[in-house]
Amino acid sequence: MLAAEPTSLGDPTSLITLVDGQTFCLSGRSGDFSANPSHGVFFADMRVLSQARLLIDGMTVEPLAVSLADATSATFVGRSIPPVDHATGHTGAPRILVIRRRQLGAVLHEQIELRNTNATAMSIVVELDVAADFADVFAVKEGRSSSEGEHTLEAKPSSLLFGWRLGDIHRQAELTSTGHPVHVTARGFAWEVTVERHGVCVIELDLTVALGKEWIERRHHHPSLPHAASRSRAWHTSVPVLRTADRNLSAAYDRSIEDIGALRLHDPSGQRRPVIAAGAPWYMTLFGRDALISAYMALPIDPTLALGVLDALAELQGNEFDAASEEEPGRIMHETRYLGVDAPTLTGGSTYYGSVDATPLFVMLLGELSRWGLGDDDLRRLLPHADRALAWMEDYGDRDGDGYIEYQKTSERGLANQGWKDSGDGIRYHDGRVAMAPLALCEVQGYAYAAYRARAAIAERLGQQALVSRYERLATRLKTNFNRDFWLDDLGWFAVALGPDKQPVDSLTSNMGHCLWSGIVDDDHAAAVVEQLMSPTMWNGWGLRTLATDEPAYDPMSYHCGTVWPHDGALCVAGMKRYGFDEHVLTVANGLLDAAAAWNGRLPELFSGLDRTDVETPVPFPTSCSPQAWAAATPFLLLRLMLGLEPEADAGFTVQPIPGAFEDDLLLAGVRRVDGSYDVRIDDGVVSVAAATTRTPKKTRLLSR
Repeated sequence: MLAAEPTSLGDPTSLITLVDGQTFCLSGRSGDFSANPSHGVFFADMRVLSQARLLIDGMTVEPLAVSLADATSATFVGRSIPPVDHATGHTGAPRILVIRRRQLGAVLHEQIELRNTNATAMSIVVELDVAADFADVFAVKEGRSSSEGEHTLEAKPSSLLFGWRLGDIHRQAELTSTGHPVHVTARGFAWEVTVERHGVCVIELDLTVALGKEWIERRHHHPSLPHAASRSRAWHTSVPVLRTADRNLSAAYDRSIEDIGALRLHDPSGQRRPVIAAGAPWYMTLFGRDALISAYMALPIDPTLALGVLDALAELQGNEFDAASEEEPGRIMHETRYLGVDAPTLTGGSTYYGSVDATPLFVMLLGELSRWGLGDDDLRRLLPHADRALAWMEDYGDRDGDGYIEYQKTSERGLANQGWKDSGDGIRYHDGRVAMAPLALCEVQGYAYAAYRARAAIAERLGQQALVSRYERLATRLKTNFNRDFWLDDLGWFAVALGPDKQPVDSLTSNMGHCLWSGIVDDDHAAAVVEQLMSPTMWNGWGLRTLATDEPAYDPMSYHCGTVWPHDGALCVAGMKRYGFDEHVLTVANGLLDAAAAWNGRLPELFSGLDRTDVETPVPFPTSCSPQAWAAATPFLLLRLMLGLEPEADAGFTVQPIPGAFEDDLLLAGVRRVDGSYDVRIDDGVVSVAAATTRTPKKTRLLSR
């Protein structure tokens, strides 16, 4: 767990991040792993290669360009730096063009092309200095050294074998060179090559990893890479295709397709559906809250992701009491980690349960997936887990029997704050004081309300009338009490939480926008909530701040007290859409899409709360994950809201675009339900929805503003 801001990653434009499931790597623009303490290749929560520095005749390579084909591969273009004759001040030999093609698969494959663009042959010495520190991801992201364990190194004729052992935990990493004779030492690799005029010399490198005695997909050369590529091709052929003249929307959508595809975690056994990792670089594992919200946002793209997430979380659902892991019967976990496991699995490793919101979100997502065509068999299989989650909400989540879900950690190493703003100072009073647990967060009560409504809807579908009445009654009572106890009439907004004394934690935050999303807000408070969210203290021109600028604790560069989190804003505008504030939906959606355009279509985990009128570009946050799951899924939810896309009861969709959302024609081909795919078109102001198989359109006239 990380209860504070991670270590800085520096300027995001100088950091190249590649992701493929449990494998990710961070490098500079030259392709080297060396310039930043967070650089390296990571697999299953451990850095398996911490240095790879390329030298040509003893000099580093000058970076020229980087091309990212997708989230799993990159091409680095550079040129050699010839030595300088200090006597004359002139450079020596001509330059060599260096092209490094890197591809993630089970771990990593790299091809180094040395191109002689000159008219004469060149003899050069190519070196690659390498190291593997086997630092765990927690040490790297917290910026501390990791010196535990026993390290070994064996230089083989064409490879370096790194080993590490700590107690019963054993890891190995082997970097192998092919394509040209090589000299291997403890320092790394050296190749003496002659490149003919206008010729090319190619060196290939493969990195493989062993957990315990088991090498991960280790066979001759690198057979896992086509498998990774085939997964990527299958993903791209299954997801909807968007055609629109809106360049910002199109770029953000396409980038999100790439990133969500890369963030999928695949079960090595092939027995489970993929799930979504929370984000690179620090959270390439299953997080309950993040996966549930990301899967909800991605429903029109691939609802089977939601089914995979629900299946995995159901398998990990709490069964007993454990103060150290904060496990409780029925509780949905917060995160799982792979350190110490002998084989990578979706549901293996150590599990921590300190989340107050993942449990109601589990029920919410199952209810939403039921609306999106989930079959009876899958619904009945998952329903007992939803009922256990509801039992946790009533029996353990409500710690003092007041009808609200609270949290307080039971582990010394646990998270002090267990909502989505989980930094230690993330929840503040109006006077700037840090709120201490036990806390009942406003948005969590909204999630509970929506969970009760979801269970009532499922009961209606299955003919369980007694349960319909029970959960509708619980939802109604919670909504009534919430609007009484959390509403601050003198301030005009909802308290972010109730504190240990049941007094309101009264700062102005974005959390109450989630209450709009869940529907727990009374209609007569909705306009005031939206007005506060869209006020100059909360709306910065790109998105919604987490904390208002006139709050004493406001800091535009803090983790949770004044920054902009795209997923947070998207859930807030989903709430605005629910209550009919369409104009504000477009304002925030277009702001977020403008921000995405500043990063080539990719929304980061968070960015600075500085105002757009003050600084005319969104300011990156140096510790922000990118790609990150719920930020990557945000454009999908924004598109859904702008289209007014909702599943119909039996099949298909209703589509009621917000007036002015789309200036030109649009096609969203292959939008998904669990039980089928559909094409959505806007053609000369006419909206049509056609099943992908029958192509029988249902048309409606698009209203003008």
